[in-house]
Amino acid sequence: MRWHKQAFLRLSLALGLVALTACASESEEASRPNILLIMADDLGYSDLGSYGAEIETPHLDRLAAGGIRYSRFRATPMCSTTRVALMAGMSYPAAGNGSYAQTLPLPTLLKEAGYRTMMSGKWHAGQANPRSPKLFDRFFGFLGGMSDCYSGGPDWFEGQTPFKDFGNGFDATTAMTDHSIEYMKEALSQDNPFFMFVSYNAPHHPLQARQETVEKYSGRYMQGYEVIRNARHARQLEMGLVKADWGAADPGVEVRRWEELPDARKVVEDARMAAYAAMVDEMDQGIGRLIAFLEEAGELDNTLIVFMSDNGSDYNNGSILTDAKQVPWQAKSNPTVSNGWAWAKNTPFNFYKHACHEGALTVPFIVHWPQLLKERAGDIDAAPIAVTDIYPTLAELAGIDYPGESRRLRPLTGRSFLASMSEEAPFNAPDRFLWFNQSRAWIEGGLKAVSLYGGPWQLYDLDSDRAEKNDLATTKPDVVAGFANSWQNYAREIGMPPQLRKPVGQHQHGWGWHRLQMFAPQLVSTFPENSKMTAAGSTRLEMHFNAPIDLAGREGKYIRLFKVSDESKPVWQIDPDARHPSQGTKQLVFKNLPSLEADTQYYVLIDGGAFKVGGRHVGVINDGAYWWRFRTEPE
Repeated sequence: MRWHKQAFLRLSLALGLVALTACASESEEASRPNILLIMADDLGYSDLGSYGAEIETPHLDRLAAGGIRYSRFRATPMCSTTRVALMAGMSYPAAGNGSYAQTLPLPTLLKEAGYRTMMSGKWHAGQANPRSPKLFDRFFGFLGGMSDCYSGGPDWFEGQTPFKDFGNGFDATTAMTDHSIEYMKEALSQDNPFFMFVSYNAPHHPLQARQETVEKYSGRYMQGYEVIRNARHARQLEMGLVKADWGAADPGVEVRRWEELPDARKVVEDARMAAYAAMVDEMDQGIGRLIAFLEEAGELDNTLIVFMSDNGSDYNNGSILTDAKQVPWQAKSNPTVSNGWAWAKNTPFNFYKHACHEGALTVPFIVHWPQLLKERAGDIDAAPIAVTDIYPTLAELAGIDYPGESRRLRPLTGRSFLASMSEEAPFNAPDRFLWFNQSRAWIEGGLKAVSLYGGPWQLYDLDSDRAEKNDLATTKPDVVAGFANSWQNYAREIGMPPQLRKPVGQHQHGWGWHRLQMFAPQLVSTFPENSKMTAAGSTRLEMHFNAPIDLAGREGKYIRLFKVSDESKPVWQIDPDARHPSQGTKQLVFKNLPSLEADTQYYVLIDGGAFKVGGRHVGVINDGAYWWRFRTEPE
């Protein structure tokens, strides 16, 4: 590897360091900063105090006040795809769907540049092994997508050794912080700079935090989703994080109206969000300890600290039948939040994790580095940087080339933002390819084409409409066609299989369709449609499949219809059996229901295994994450 002498000289001048001497390599080693990269899990754009939240995050707010807040940073739609994009410097499918074929993981590159590399926390970044010394000199954490914060699991390791010390008092956030401090202390006893990746499980569900922290927030959310979202938006406008002419995305039909919820449900919803806020609060406390350690060690000024979330906020796998029974300070409990809170957490953007709309992509991103950024302390930067830009930025900072051609690796897709960070040059974003299972997008310049659930392309002007309220697809069909071709061409270039890059269709399913297909993969459509408006007065309920239905032998398994405003009794229910006219057909049709009232939200509950489709039992529809929810039109 050869050093970037010019880049290093520019950086040295910016830092006020002495010019390079004949002992260039020694000078570079001595002056390159440490890197502390902190990642939260499923944290929404507005969930920090410095991004508009009422949640107490003084330590992250301190980093924002002493560094740069980025207002347009994008991750990807899903935690694993973001983590692979971070480690590979390209999209998840370009990185061999997480296999890292034809890539060089970022920690390996930094090791080759002389950095000591360490990680603590959640991996979930594909098939590369974080326990291998080829990636990290030190590793503590777990490999999968989530973990109980108090009882851990079988995928926890310290180095190559399984970690099982989940006794009384164990807490994942604290343990990750403890190990990070231990590893940084160890690194500082050596000569090389360090790369410390702290990948918190917080605030991914289960939402677990100490009782006293949860109770600090109890009652704070009884105002409801919209009041909290409006207050956050107002603070964002006051800070200058967002523009007034963007507006804020309206709630979709899937978001229950707070004023229609029963009082008991409001109490449950308040408790769910209090648990979430407490988990963010405790993560911030851990970050405060990391900052304090660096400060006490005299390394804070010489450490680049980067904070980000792996995607926008999610609603989790709760159930209307069990949400009230979850206890955040108990192991094995699984508190979660609803999509109403996810809508508030992603203020002012549209949709949630798994989509390619801005609510799933745009997340907090803070950069703190006093030696370089002292003159920019407290700035808000609107540069449209993305997770794939981190790799080339850190490579430039480390003074090392990415060995693409020499090792026949795929090219990096991002661009370094180091020069723009010190305001030496503007950041010119490359075109962006985005994908995750049921969503895709192409961003070029200030325009974005996006598709959800294979539905038709939508087109938004991101300079004037970050809330994605004004679809321009019908007025700019040539732009849509060009972006669609660019997406397809790139997908073919990186080897995406044909089934993952089928052309979009014309029907747009409502939000939550991916969850209904988890209930039954053979599901084709429903009536009324999920998360959509439907005419009042209807008296039927339908599910259409691509395989035969079998209702035999499933007695005692009910299908029920409720009003959102009354959870105590269904407005209709049935226990269908093999005598039902739908037996053996592909359409489950129920007629003669009570007439649906106008301007009313309904939900369906279906017991697990209520029937079979194509010989397989269906799952459960529980009005948690797996919902069938719709609203009737006003009179």
